[in-house]
Amino acid sequence: MKEFYFNNNISFFKTIVKSFHQSANHIGFLGNYLMHQSKTIVVKNLLVFFITILPLFAWSQTVQVGTLKVNVEGKDDNFKRILSVSKIAPGIVELTISLKASEIGVPKPLIITFKQPSIDIQSYLTPHGVNASETSSLYDYEISRMIPVNYDAKTKFTSATIDQPSMTFFNTNSQNRLTIAVSELIFPVSFNAGENEQNGVGFDLKIGLFEYAKKPMDVYKVKLRFDTRNIHYNQAQRDLLTWWKNEHQLKIAKVPTKAHMPFYCTWYALKADGVNAKNVEEQARLAKQLGCETIIVDDGWQKAQDAKAGYCLYNGDWEVDTVRFTDFKVHVKKVQSMDMKYMLWVGPSMIGEKSKIYDKLKDKMLYKAEWAKAWVADPRFPEVRKYLAERLITLMKETGIDGFKIDFMDLINTRYANKNLAQGNGRDYESVEEATVKLLDDIYAGCTAINPDVLIEFRQFYTSPVMQQYANMFRAVDCPNDVMENRTRTLDTRNLNYQVIHADPLAWNENENVQAAALQLLHTMLSVPQVSTDLTKMNAEHLKMLTFLLKQWRTFNVALTRGEAYNYGPDSHYTWSETSSKDQTVVVAYQPTILNPRNLEKNALIINGTHQNKLVLDLSKNFGMRTIMVYACTGEFVRKEKINFNGLVKINVPGSGIIRVL
Repeated sequence: MKEFYFNNNISFFKTIVKSFHQSANHIGFLGNYLMHQSKTIVVKNLLVFFITILPLFAWSQTVQVGTLKVNVEGKDDNFKRILSVSKIAPGIVELTISLKASEIGVPKPLIITFKQPSIDIQSYLTPHGVNASETSSLYDYEISRMIPVNYDAKTKFTSATIDQPSMTFFNTNSQNRLTIAVSELIFPVSFNAGENEQNGVGFDLKIGLFEYAKKPMDVYKVKLRFDTRNIHYNQAQRDLLTWWKNEHQLKIAKVPTKAHMPFYCTWYALKADGVNAKNVEEQARLAKQLGCETIIVDDGWQKAQDAKAGYCLYNGDWEVDTVRFTDFKVHVKKVQSMDMKYMLWVGPSMIGEKSKIYDKLKDKMLYKAEWAKAWVADPRFPEVRKYLAERLITLMKETGIDGFKIDFMDLINTRYANKNLAQGNGRDYESVEEATVKLLDDIYAGCTAINPDVLIEFRQFYTSPVMQQYANMFRAVDCPNDVMENRTRTLDTRNLNYQVIHADPLAWNENENVQAAALQLLHTMLSVPQVSTDLTKMNAEHLKMLTFLLKQWRTFNVALTRGEAYNYGPDSHYTWSETSSKDQTVVVAYQPTILNPRNLEKNALIINGTHQNKLVLDLSKNFGMRTIMVYACTGEFVRKEKINFNGLVKINVPGSGIIRVL
């Protein structure tokens, strides 16, 4: 380990002088002066220089981290800064930044910059949250894999409720080239990466800390982890997830068995206007026949008399609409008697101006989300946390439901709120993010006290390891009828998550070709399917397809939701995936490509998620002579044959069809 104490220690003079010589252009006339004077003059003037001039520039230091020169900038007279570099393992280096205050205070912003050489890097995975000035950009999360030029690069925002603080750079063979991560999981961290062709083509990376700081502190420590190992990027990300968990001693939420089984969601099928006891019970009955084991009753169950005037105008009360549900508790028991779990959608972060609770809490808001016609509650007030947590816990206790789909928690962060947030005046937290974590902890603790197997779903992008302590399911952000986006969102979320991943609810046009409709499910096989088509109107071909494919999914659900997965072609929004458990393997082709699975266990499923009527495998292992059964997506048996799974193998299989390997 190397430590660098960035204060006025005489022992560090030589390093500082060297740094100034290398960066003379950054200090103007002073650098030029030092560079052109004789060594004798420089030595004679060093003492005066360090006593009178150096403190003006001590905010910027450069340290060697592996092969990278990392610069840490941030002028803060109150905090002494110590950097240390540790080699953890071959290809893994950590930079630790420690701060110690002269007196308790809020740290000034720190900016970490370095240039990553562009050597065998073709794409990257990045946090999705873009620094935005307007809350209308809630779903403005691009998933482009193209690394922008540095002058056009958008800054990405992460925090407890927005994504994870990391970036992964890789090549077109899905091999890791650099996975850079920050240990800070609560407070905001920003990332910026862009291509720079000057001084050797590479990527300028900038990481920001304390740009939204509000919490006074006397000591602080953060680590930056640099992983340059030549391994599959999924392995690099799995190791990163373990690192975060160990660094923070996270207690990941229990995942009940039901969370791994297919769901039905009312959102796309019924929307809010179609939600009532009769419709929900009928959809639940039909969904159970398909193989679903939980129903999520989405927006529409709660009182919201003229909510069309504003999406969340009545949010906050979370009272059952007794016109649509004359006896909600009896209704819930009826659905549960079908052996279906029952969940309700809620959006506790937003309080509508027409809710009964609004007048009581209206002075305890962060900001107004105009697009939703509602205010975002400020969880730094204990009264806000108490009300929101108790309302959900009481709702669960009184109705007998099995859990919640909790929406819009990513709105509670300092990304949207004014940077000059008010403090005190009844608030018992300075940090919005810390208060949000406390709120979610209270909700989770109260719900698990009622039912240890409570089902709680969060949505992308509040998916960080901290959030994984308070939910057991994480769903892709809304992307109805979008095969590519649902595939990409689910696999992106799975890459850095301990919990079970759910697809955005599946929906398609009732006149869609059956093979094309099947792609909705086949491209999200490595997540739990949520069906959201109106089952009372589904045609016979679609019903056959959904019944057959869900049966296959259930058969292989251990490998699909809990297996060790390797996803290929992330630069192309994924071309194929493989996942294996102890005795199961599933291989899914999303695009025409050549498959080369690592495993082909004794019970295997190969899926043709393309329009082509064939699959090609180029196997580096000899898996021997195996029997295959080929089926169309609607379950029609095509043929049975023996195939030698060794070397180059071509198998004819219908588009959207499957192969069972025995």
